[in-house]
Amino acid sequence: YYSGIHSQTITFGGGCFWHVEHSLRRLPGIISTKVGYAGGTTPSPSYQDVCKKNTGHAEVVQVVFDSRVLEPRMLIDCFLALHDPTKVRALGKHAQGTGQYRSCIFVTNSELEIIAKEALKECSTQLDKVLSTEVRNMGAMEMDNTNNQWFWVAEERHQRHDERKSQAKDTQISTMTVSDWLLEYAKRSESIWGSTQTIKVDDSSDDGMARMMI
Repeated sequence: YYSGIHSQTITFGGGCFWHVEHSLRRLPGIISTKVGYAGGTTPSPSYQDVCKKNTGHAEVVQVVFDSRVLEPRMLIDCFLALHDPTKVRALGKHAQGTGQYRSCIFVTNSELEIIAKEALKECSTQLDKVLSTEVRNMGAMEMDNTNNQWFWVAEERHQRHDERKSQAKDTQISTMTVSDWLLEYAKRSESIWGSTQTIKVDDSSDDGMARMMI
């Protein structure tokens, strides 16, 4: 990576990975993204395998970001704004920790694990609801495959899917400020800011309710 960039990696699952990737790529400080599968037991799964619902994998987006530009806590708060973390999954009812659209965060070091758990704890307190989001530190786990691999990159047709569709329609995709991003993607009417560390948005149309999550 370029000199001066402090890159970190975190992996999110919160529904269809097409839409999660497209939204997160518009945040400042995002270096790269890859959609794929994680959290299950089947090595090298295909999209068809995951859709059969017996691999244990979730659809996820692995994000490499510059923590000097976008602090990890801010990124996690934005992720929580993107979906309802109080539901086990968006489509249908499944036990916590299952389902390809489940809410989940995968990290590879204890620092990010602590930050993610603090964000979830504060979110749960503010919402007065139990969250379904699971946090797993894959750096502290032993894998069941010889390559010690836990994230599997999805097929090329899934990479930057929504962005490619927008470009085909000649729709310009640009990086947004965090403030503008929240106004664009955190549209739940009954919601709160993800944390005390999340910036406030100056929006004259805001009804005074925080806007981050249900």
